[in-house]
Amino acid sequence: MVTNKKIKLPSETWIQLYGELSEYVLEYSSLEPIFEEDENGDERMTEIKQDEFCDIVGCVEEILSLHFIKEDS
Repeated sequence: MVTNKKIKLPSETWIQLYGELSEYVLEYSSLEPIFEEDENGDERMTEIKQDEFCDIVGCVEEILSLHFIKEDS
């Protein structure tokens, strides 16, 4: 018998999980550089990679929602 009971995750855990998984997917699927140095010398994600990251986050959150429920903060 298969139960469809989802596990509740605190919002902080949900965010950390989708962030880490999304960054992992981006890093291992990218052929171009992900980060660039700005005028202050700080490293930041390129605009294109930021867009890709946001797309990946959407997919990862869909997958997470199949198995978990994000608790309200």
